[in-house]
Amino acid sequence: MAAIEQAAIAATSLPPIIVAEEQFEELSTVAEQLAHAIPEVGHFLERELDRAKLMSLARMPGDIVTVGSTVEFIFGMKGRAERLTLVYPAGAVAEHGFVSLASPVGVALLGMKAGNTISWSTRYGDMRSLKGLAIEHKR
Repeated sequence: MAAIEQAAIAATSLPPIIVAEEQFEELSTVAEQLAHAIPEVGHFLERELDRAKLMSLARMPGDIVTVGSTVEFIFGMKGRAERLTLVYPAGAVAEHGFVSLASPVGVALLGMKAGNTISWSTRYGDMRSLKGLAIEHKR
């Protein structure tokens, strides 16, 4: 029961997210593929896309994480700062410094604004969280 309550609290306190219109179709395809291969990640991505506000890349604020953004963030309450680039699953192959959308951390970062914190429940009922610190784009 505690895990269900934690998940409900996390879901109601999710920060707003913005996703690039130009990336939405490919993100939806990734979510569908992941729903079969890694259901908990695929469903997490589907939920995030369902609640996302869409905006063109040209109008996207510079402090929002999109695919291709390099993000500095803190994982967990006492975690150290990490710096990774968000990529589609195929882009993370054996490369250090990348985080894939095929991971819960990658999904949590998508659409996040610098300064926001997001929490989610793992498949085992444990709560995880991360806080975005800074975002860089290759534009």
